[in-house]
Amino acid sequence: MMAKNKLAAIINLTEDNEAFKPLTNTRPIAALPFAGRYRIIDFLLSSISHAGITSAALFIGESGRAIYDHIRSGEAWDFDSHTQGGIFTFSQQNWKLNHHEDNEHEDFYFNHRIYMTRSRAKYVFVSGSKIIANIDIKAIQKQHVESGKDLTVVYKVLKRESIGKSHPFERSLVFDDQREIVGLKENDQLTDELNVNQSLNMYLLSVDKMNEIIDQAIDDGLYTSLDQVIQHYLLANSVNAYEYTGYIANINTIDNYYQANMDMLKRQNFSALFHSSLPILTKSKNGSPTYYCKNSEVSSAIIATGSAIYGTVKDSVIHRGVTVEKEAVVKNSVIIQGTKIGAGAHIEYAIIDKGCVIEPGAKVIGTRDNLAVIGKNTIIEAAEAQL
Repeated sequence: MMAKNKLAAIINLTEDNEAFKPLTNTRPIAALPFAGRYRIIDFLLSSISHAGITSAALFIGESGRAIYDHIRSGEAWDFDSHTQGGIFTFSQQNWKLNHHEDNEHEDFYFNHRIYMTRSRAKYVFVSGSKIIANIDIKAIQKQHVESGKDLTVVYKVLKRESIGKSHPFERSLVFDDQREIVGLKENDQLTDELNVNQSLNMYLLSVDKMNEIIDQAIDDGLYTSLDQVIQHYLLANSVNAYEYTGYIANINTIDNYYQANMDMLKRQNFSALFHSSLPILTKSKNGSPTYYCKNSEVSSAIIATGSAIYGTVKDSVIHRGVTVEKEAVVKNSVIIQGTKIGAGAHIEYAIIDKGCVIEPGAKVIGTRDNLAVIGKNTIIEAAEAQL
């Protein structure tokens, strides 16, 4: 029997990651490392776990190996302790989208439906996967039930200049004087507004309503991720709007990914995201503390465990197992797990992916408006200075 207020969760890891390459050559946006020891997916999984949701379905665009490696059994988020719960993954959604017409008898949304049925939940939380925030899903559900509306959309009031470039699936909500949603605007349609009500692409609705919307999508020949399906039919339903007031980062460009990491160097941003009553959970890794040589110089930095710092690190985020040798300088950069930075090397305004080797004397120097981005396992020699 369906629990009165039981929740399920569907997360769509299907966002277009082409603009993030080479960082997304082997991982979706949701698997990008963040703030030293986390992944972007950790924030949604933590919110789901704190809401008492015992299972989640992840619909992944490609193979999903990076996600599987990070999540494993879901122990970090307590998904492995429920006999009928767990994390259920459905990979190759992009291939399925491009080939679903080859089998006219197969329901494109079959896995979505069967997951919701087997979850025995009354409500479902549906979201994309590129928002960094600390969301209280139980509070969203409470407001949704009290509203009596068909569905609830989560939004954040942002300054117009912070929205940035247009994105094909992002919308701002338009309210009338009674705070009813009467329209959706694309980013390039925003003109004189000082503040905008940016949808976070997160929705809560009943499983029955979700199935109704899926039926409508099939009738109309609309095949895409569920969050985009809901957005498409949003104004055809009665809609409650839930305002999120905490820290948010929308990871829709490499620049935004970089800036979100830099934001964490400010104590108020870090505290707002990580020091709430709902802690952010991630897979634990046992490792030694970071070693700081007595001649090292470190200021305004996040440095994860297992690293060794002999040189200078300023205004940067350093992930696990990174070595910065003597006289090496790292400024305004994000250095991902396992990278080795040789003696006398100079890194500035850069994102260096996992397992890279920056040889002694090499330079990787970008600017704030033109970041230097080095893909996984790359070796940069001194003669190959990246400018």
